[in-house]
Amino acid sequence: MVLALSATGICAAEVPDLVGNWAGSGPGYHEGTGYVEEADYVTLSLTIVEQKDRLFAGNMIYQVNGTDVVEGFFGVFGADNKTFHIAELGSGTDLGMVISDDEIELIYIQDGDPAESKLAEIFINRLYRIVE
Repeated sequence: MVLALSATGICAAEVPDLVGNWAGSGPGYHEGTGYVEEADYVTLSLTIVEQKDRLFAGNMIYQVNGTDVVEGFFGVFGADNKTFHIAELGSGTDLGMVISDDEIELIYIQDGDPAESKLAEIFINRLYRIVE
């Protein structure tokens, strides 16, 4: 009986609402240049425009060589309703975790692809909800 009640409590955890605007940055490592300090990296802006239960979608803006890049994405929460995964349209993937209602962490991973002139990179981004 106790086990059944415990399992129900775990399953009953609410899916966090990520809809809205988020921004932040973080350090990383780039195949071509090595370590990238947070101060040298541009701000990542994330807008989650829709969410239905554990699935969500939106777009992000970041800079490459001083030019803004807008990229769509789709995301999904894991069964724990705390961790999530994002598939970026056109580039890598993100492993995410909800830190609090207004803070998330994204670990961005891009495999290198010499045929497309893409170098491997990884970043740890801490994003904060923008309250308007």
